[in-house]
Amino acid sequence: MKTLKGLLRGEFQRLIKYNIIQVSFGVSVLWLLILFLVGKEEAGVFLPLVVFMDLTMMSVLLMGVSLFYERQENTLKTLMVTPAPMWGIAVSKIIASIYLAFQSVVVVVGVAYFAFDIAFRLLPFLAFVLIIALAHGILGFVLSLFSKDFNGLLALIMAYMIVFAFPSIFYALGLMSESIEPLLLLSPTHVSLLMINYGFDQSIETFELIYGMLYLIIASLVLWKYLILPLYPIKGVKE
Repeated sequence: MKTLKGLLRGEFQRLIKYNIIQVSFGVSVLWLLILFLVGKEEAGVFLPLVVFMDLTMMSVLLMGVSLFYERQENTLKTLMVTPAPMWGIAVSKIIASIYLAFQSVVVVVGVAYFAFDIAFRLLPFLAFVLIIALAHGILGFVLSLFSKDFNGLLALIMAYMIVFAFPSIFYALGLMSESIEPLLLLSPTHVSLLMINYGFDQSIETFELIYGMLYLIIASLVLWKYLILPLYPIKGVKE
């Protein structure tokens, strides 16, 4: 536990050094500006999408950027000669990613709640934020491991958005037929959107919520065990 606390302290110091925490807060302010621009009447429609983009795409991007900077500075090589276990180093990064997600959500939803009087289910919402942030932080971790450089990371994130995120956004905006939803349930971003919508007091099938939670948790465990733990010591260092 003492080792993990030290790793977390070092991780947050790096996030501040790389300006990642500052950028995350800046993006939250940008989301709020967008909500104020669309007005009170439309804010209730756009807020779930804003939270969705923040928890999915921003979590993936910020995790990838953090690991990219770490690789550039060869930080992992230094940590590997310390008593810190490899799993502890990786866990510290996942926890930091979850913190960034919660920081952004608290800022955006907190201000929106008082400014626009938007209802939401607090406890389920917080639980879903945790699960979604965990899954997409791990996904960003995996994408960074398979990226040779920053451009490669951006290309993988863009491909993920095109295949998974954009269809969910189009569906939420009513630009796609409801008949395609069973296919969209194969997407981690779509089940995330359903969970977020439920958190904002929308009616979602119980089966879809349970399925979404199990999907993201199981996918996270699989990626953690079979990709992150074996590949991080190899691909996490500068080549």
